[in-house]
Amino acid sequence: MCAKFRGIPALIYSGLWRRQIFGKLDKDFPEDIKFVVYITDQPPAVLITISNGNFEMEKLEDIKEISNLENMDCNGYFAAPQSYVFGGLTALQNGVEEGKVKMKNESIIFSILLRIRT
Repeated sequence: MCAKFRGIPALIYSGLWRRQIFGKLDKDFPEDIKFVVYITDQPPAVLITISNGNFEMEKLEDIKEISNLENMDCNGYFAAPQSYVFGGLTALQNGVEEGKVKMKNESIIFSILLRIRT
């Protein structure tokens, strides 16, 4: 884990770090990618950049609402309450239908999240 992050961002950090140290990050993400994860009940949002087998995560303290994500220079974003994330893929898909989970480039985000968790 990383002391800089907590909750779901810490889990993402751990997944990416593990893939990086075992040399899998560059295979899983051959192209540069930037995406934002915003757990709405556990701010702040986090910008994740993956490039050349390395990753960086940066807290975005200025993101206060989901609408602020629309102006971000990234491949996609994911904003959801923590309970939907812990509910798994089905809960996330239901959350999208209910309007409680917001995504930009949904297929890219689901693909990224699936690659990180395995």
